[in-house]
Parts: sequence; structure tokens; C-alpha cells
Amino acid sequence: MKKVLSVFALIVLSTGTAAADGDGFYTRFDAGYSTGAHQGVGKGVTVQTGFGRKKGIFRGEFTVEYTRNRTKGAAFDGLAGSSRTRLMSLAAMASGYADLFTVKGVTPYIGAGVGASRNDLPDFVVDGRQFFGNTKYRLAWKAAAGVGIDLPARLVLDIGFSYAGLGRFSTKDNPRPPLRQKMNVRKFTAGLRYNF
Repeated sequence: MKKVLSVFALIVLSTGTAAADGDGFYTRFDAGYSTGAHQGVGKGVTVQTGFGRKKGIFRGEFTVEYTRNRTKGAAFDGLAGSSRTRLMSLAAMASGYADLFTVKGVTPYIGAGVGASRNDLPDFVVDGRQFFGNTKYRLAWKAAAGVGIDLPARLVLDIGFSYAGLGRFSTKDNPRPPLRQKMNVRKFTAGLRYNF
């Protein structure tokens, strides 16, 4: 019985030490603003949720990220007229981060991620011509930086910036050659991480 109690006490103490160091699993939710990084992609919104694990200064995450931006001007290759439609991307990404240092509960970080995106382009009309949207699956990636600010109740306020490449969007082939647009965006987000 004493051995069992000793093992139990050791587990509790080690768990408490890990929690104090911030190691372990966490979940997150973020929302923010996105803007196109090149001609043709305008402003939009982005939200993401996911989970991760911290070990020392490193964190590994899996997130699902939704980004929606409007087009502006001559948004598609081969189309001179101005188009007004939406570019909608749902991406699943695996990311790695490094927490650089901590000063008074504030921790700057850098990171990068890679995954796959589902890119949806709805039907739209330009100068009286109908174009039919399409859904494509593409490679997605991102580079990120930000700060985490420790809050009570195991919460961390995360303020971040990321540059993401979500792949190309295109119309259907028929009845004319497809129009294409690449979607690279800058994301400015704020959210919460909850440490278990």
C-alpha cells in the first residue's frame, strides 16, 4: 500500500511540475483580419481552432483554419474586367513553434506550418459573362510570429501574425479556358490558448 501511495504521490508531483512549467496539451481558438498579399485579393476574415502540445520551448499544433477574402479589380489571370466574388479556403495544417523567451509572462514566438486547403470559388458574372466556380484541393503553408501573454486560469492570450499561401483558385474549364487566382494572405489574429 505504501508503494502504491508513493507512486501516486510521484505522479501528482511530476504532473504539477509539468503544469507549472507550461508543458502539456492545450487547445486554442483565434479570429482576425486577413488581407491579400498581391493584386486581385482584397480584405477578409479568418478564424481557426485546434490543439497542440508544448514541450520545453517547442510547441506542435494541428489547426483547422477558415479564410474568406473578397476579390478586387482584375482579380483573375486572363480577365481584364473587374470581378466581385469571394475566395473561401478551409485549410488543415500541422505547425511547429519555438517560444523564444519569457519576460514577465510575455513570450514571443516564431513558427511555420504546412498542410492542405480546400479552395472554393462561387459562380460570378463579369461584364455580363457568366463564369462557373470550382472547388480545388491545394498545398497550403504558413510562416508565423507573435506573442503569448499569460493570463489567470491556465489561459494564454495569443496575438499573432502569419503569412499564408493557400494555393490557387480556378473556374471550371467549360465553356471557356479556366480563370485562375493565387491566394497569399497576411493574417492578423488574436485568440486564447487553454492549457490542460
